[in-house]
Amino acid sequence: MSAANVSRSRLLSSFPVDLGWRNVSFALRIGIAGVAALAIAYQLEMQDPQWAILTVYLLAQPTAGGALAKSAYRVVGTVGGAFVGLLILKLYAEAAVPLVGCVALWLGGCFYAGARLRNYASYGFLLSGYTTLLVALEGATDPMNAWSIAADRTGEIIIGIACATAATVLVMPRYAGVVLREQMARLVSELAHYGATALRPGTSLAAFAALRRQMVEAIVSFDALRSYTVFEAPEMRADDVLLRRAVREFLRVLAVARGLYMRIGDFRVEGAGPVLAQMQPAMEATAATLDRIAANPNAFADLHAVRRELLAARAGLGAGAQRLEAMAGTVPFEPLADGLLILRRSGDLLHGLSMVMVSEAASVRARRPTSVRRPQHTLPASARLEAVLIGLRAVLAIVLASLFWAATEWTYGFNALTGVGLMLFFSVNQDRPGKLGLPVMIWTVLALVISYFAMVLVLPRIEGFEALALFLVLLLLPGGLMAGTPQLMWPGVMLAGFIGAQLGTGNVFRPDDLAFFNANLAFVLGMATCLGFLALVPVTSTATRTAFWRKVIGRLLPEAARGVRHERRILGQVLDMLAELLPRLSLDRTPDEDFLRGALGAASTALELGRLNRLRRDPDLPPEVAALLTTFLARFAGMLESLPQAGEARAGRLADAEAEVRSARTNLAGLALRPGEPGAALTVRAGASLRFISDRFDIDRPFLTRSLTEE
Repeated sequence: MSAANVSRSRLLSSFPVDLGWRNVSFALRIGIAGVAALAIAYQLEMQDPQWAILTVYLLAQPTAGGALAKSAYRVVGTVGGAFVGLLILKLYAEAAVPLVGCVALWLGGCFYAGARLRNYASYGFLLSGYTTLLVALEGATDPMNAWSIAADRTGEIIIGIACATAATVLVMPRYAGVVLREQMARLVSELAHYGATALRPGTSLAAFAALRRQMVEAIVSFDALRSYTVFEAPEMRADDVLLRRAVREFLRVLAVARGLYMRIGDFRVEGAGPVLAQMQPAMEATAATLDRIAANPNAFADLHAVRRELLAARAGLGAGAQRLEAMAGTVPFEPLADGLLILRRSGDLLHGLSMVMVSEAASVRARRPTSVRRPQHTLPASARLEAVLIGLRAVLAIVLASLFWAATEWTYGFNALTGVGLMLFFSVNQDRPGKLGLPVMIWTVLALVISYFAMVLVLPRIEGFEALALFLVLLLLPGGLMAGTPQLMWPGVMLAGFIGAQLGTGNVFRPDDLAFFNANLAFVLGMATCLGFLALVPVTSTATRTAFWRKVIGRLLPEAARGVRHERRILGQVLDMLAELLPRLSLDRTPDEDFLRGALGAASTALELGRLNRLRRDPDLPPEVAALLTTFLARFAGMLESLPQAGEARAGRLADAEAEVRSARTNLAGLALRPGEPGAALTVRAGASLRFISDRFDIDRPFLTRSLTEE
């Protein structure tokens, strides 16, 4: 590649907006769909045709599955919300207090449901509440025409839905299932690179943490895409169950790689030379395998070949582990146990990648087992309380805004209320509503400014709908390009959607600068006021995370230590719950980063506790080692179990648990091992697991002590 091409490639990759041909076609397609929706609304002489074009952009999705999913939920939410709004109007059109009360309660209920659900199911409930707000309160200002307002609003939205869906599904469709497979292939490649990075101690901690953040964002994006592929074809419903497992395996690889990186980075102890000499060939071969998979863009074209590579690399690690175990009693115990831990965790890493391949292969088989079930592991009950608080906060915001409107008799109070409702919409399941809400507000303001200048300088010179349509498509193109770029989706939607809505307000051009300014100022003030209100009345996932901590530390890890269930099932349960919380985490914040690291570490700890439990039952294990492990596991399980209820004594209990692990390690290292005996190798395995658990008290201390400061 020439230097000019390299420079051009770097320039395009650094540009924040996707300028690829698929995204350009998406932006043009959605712009034309918006103009078509506007034309239909004009033809039917609807009161507010701008809602048709705004709906098109609110539904903008680059894949057919995404468009169908969002459209289905939006139709149900819109029709249901309009019906409830009309019912409230019929009952209380002349009674302001019960009218506002019923609207607020329905909105709160919808926000509760939206907070409990995910992706577009959540979107449908939120939209139902917002539609009720619009229909009931706008209808209350003109009760005689309430049915007409509701019918027009619903019709305009359905026109927008139909045009957006038709454009996405019928014109150069891009199917979510295809994108899902491509994204899974990219994720496997990126995970292989992440694993190879973990095996190389030269990588800085900051660079490794940044890479992990990218992986988490990619996994969250994959999970969202997975959730609406079921709208494309019936067989995707079976795929969905299997692909949920892939999300768990992705998280498992993250958990293993992160602990592996930390252990390799600390592997600098006296006496490690002979151990390193035995480990190095297997580690280098494993890293080379992962590099090959990461560099191969067509790895998913032959899943069996990739799995064979992973199995061969894992066999090499197993052979290296056997060589280390054979050295038991001839080299210092600690470096030997550390080396064995590194090789075993490297094998777990490869196993996780291999299981992703299994999930992919299973999801595309012609026949699928009928016994596959969705994972039933859910978040603790505190998630319900959080949803209740989100609903109550929405009720309070609408009541306060309505009281202000009534007290001031503000002409544009309804516009302000719609701004409040819109910002509430973006606050559900967001620990930091301003992180999303503030850019949305800024780009909305920019759209209004552009619209004003277009209204003043361009629209008076345009004659005929054809000229208006061409102008709108060109003006909406930048917003469409942003909407098709994942990290800029909502800013792009607000930019293009509000430009289209402001410039498409009727068949006849009647500019009114003062009305434009007042109505939009009220709308933006409503958004800004709501952002301030959300900052004053925060509802975060802190309680849910603490409940997660209590369940993992106080119940699941003790179960692993006692052997109540297989450790892989416990690990899967931890990762399933963590997957529910991932979208809430902002990994640029230290507490969120600490929580993720600790949760991944806890999942891996379950694996090592289970291994210790099986080891203590092995008949080849020396009796004194079996007794030591039995005592340790029983005491350690009891200490973990008591932590959530320990109150002020929790810090002391945690210190006791740490001391228990260190004591077990010291006692194990002090035993005399007989070279060549199976019991010696098993003892080293136990030392490796204890080393991993001990590391958690150093590496994951912020997670282990989080409840000491947050309750």
